[in-house]
Amino acid sequence: MIRIILLLILISGAVAYVGNRIGRFFGKRRLSLFGMRPRYTATVFTVASGILIAAITFTTLIAVSQEARTALFGLEELRGKIRLSQSELESKTRELESVRTQTEVFKKEINNLQSTKSKLKKEVETATYQKVLFSAGEEVYITVLKGGVGAAAAESNLKQILNNLDKSLKKYKIQEVQVDRTDFASTVSFLANYDGEVVFKIISTQNVTVGGMLPVRLLVQGNQLVYKKGEEIARDLISSRLTNLEIEQKIKDLLSAAHYAAREKGVLPDVTGSLGSVPYAKIFETQKRVKGYPDSLVTVSVTAAKDIFSVGPLDVEFQVNR
Repeated sequence: MIRIILLLILISGAVAYVGNRIGRFFGKRRLSLFGMRPRYTATVFTVASGILIAAITFTTLIAVSQEARTALFGLEELRGKIRLSQSELESKTRELESVRTQTEVFKKEINNLQSTKSKLKKEVETATYQKVLFSAGEEVYITVLKGGVGAAAAESNLKQILNNLDKSLKKYKIQEVQVDRTDFASTVSFLANYDGEVVFKIISTQNVTVGGMLPVRLLVQGNQLVYKKGEEIARDLISSRLTNLEIEQKIKDLLSAAHYAAREKGVLPDVTGSLGSVPYAKIFETQKRVKGYPDSLVTVSVTAAKDIFSVGPLDVEFQVNR
């Protein structure tokens, strides 16, 4: 760079010197250029020498220095690139702000969802613990025990049943099965002295929820014969003119009536409330037999398929007669 400056100084000095000499030459001889006065002619040469100095300086600087060429000719391009970069920077900044805004929105939504999840979890837990497992008067357990076994054996059997029931209800977080001492003692006495099978039931005395206590009462009764094999339980008249589906429905209605009659006479349902079920094949076969009597009213009876005792189940057959 120093060399360039020294070169420019030398060239400028030389040009100034030559211009001065030419101007003085024209001035002494009072020569005229383009008809101008000698004084103006000398001035023109002086100005021309200055312009020449500037032109030579500029040309030399451009020819020798890459930095000068870049500064002079690449400045606008550089400015354009800077403007483009600034525009891109502003665009990226706006995008970043948009992303930040969306991120904040997502964070709020996540927080809301987490809050909703916590509320729902609490509601589920509350609903679970408030769910009624057993209603007041509902059968919790039913079985048939042998009577006349003596007080010691009867008491042992009852305690074993209650302990097993207590363990089976732990999955519902039932704290304890509570039995009144007087009720327990009277039940032991009945089992010890009754000659024959005994229907034993455990009944909830109040509504019981998850995690609560289960107070119960004990019921015992003799397992008595309710229906002998072949004994009629219920009957109805069914027209063979009905469609197959209508006849099937009539048979199902008759079966429901038989279940009701059996309950009234003393047949006990199991803990699910059922007296027993009848295979569909029996209902279908009965429907076909009814349809086999064209244009007539047919008597359909529900009879005991075997001896039926208090504890059930209600095992039945269908009898079809014109």
